[in-house]
Amino acid sequence: MVKLIGRISEIKILSDALGNNKSELIAVYGRRRVGKTFLIREFYKKSIVFEITGLFKGNMKDQLQNFMKAMTVKSRKKKLETPNSWLDAFTILEDYLNTLKSKKKKVIFIDEFP
Repeated sequence: MVKLIGRISEIKILSDALGNNKSELIAVYGRRRVGKTFLIREFYKKSIVFEITGLFKGNMKDQLQNFMKAMTVKSRKKKLETPNSWLDAFTILEDYLNTLKSKKKKVIFIDEFP
């Protein structure tokens, strides 16, 4: 593991979230180019089960298509229909997560959350 320097408080938050038995949403924000994405990918690299990067200035239809493209790759299915809403998209993600056998906590990483 690469040593994460100068991120003691952030690592504690990420570690506590991974170690407890409840679901949590962690929003990491800050200036551009300071290592936010690197921090999450490095810390959770063994726990991330789904990752997507939002499209800059993408409309909802484009964001949903991007989501389904990532979901299709992750689930190894041929082509999944693009959902009409985020509720439908997250239902598809939930169905995928339920197929995973691991008992360990699953991390979903949404980068550049639009």
